[in-house]
Amino acid sequence: MRIKKMLPALTLSMTLMLAGTGMVHASLEKPDIYVNNQKLDISAGMGSAGVTYVPFRPIFEKFNMKVTWDKDKKSVTATNGSTTIVLTHNSYEAYVNGKKIKLIAPPFLDPTDGLFNVNLRFIAETLGAKVTWSKKGNDAVIYIEDSNINKIK
Repeated sequence: MRIKKMLPALTLSMTLMLAGTGMVHASLEKPDIYVNNQKLDISAGMGSAGVTYVPFRPIFEKFNMKVTWDKDKKSVTATNGSTTIVLTHNSYEAYVNGKKIKLIAPPFLDPTDGLFNVNLRFIAETLGAKVTWSKKGNDAVIYIEDSNINKIK
């Protein structure tokens, strides 16, 4: 009898608990990313140097770049016809159209999921896009705007 009286309260409590744990909010450590006001369905994470890292393939493909992965060198090459970017695991050197560029933080292979992660700002700005952060409290959103909207899917 007591259980029947408590059932509505228990159901409401469980629903609220589950709803709270299932909600994902942007944070300073895991910001949401928008390209030309379209939210990307990728996970981002912050590195120790304040760099936002994302898996390489989705961001390069968003910029219509063809990507190849060299498993022996642990490097990625991305090209779109006018720009070629080469990044290597744990290297502070990137190559853009053959020119060596010093990175503030190296790309890396994530040991938990095996994905190769790259510096979001470096990629976007190298391809001519504007990157801005929007912070409010502990939430953060990264906006990437490309003036040539036809370049981006």
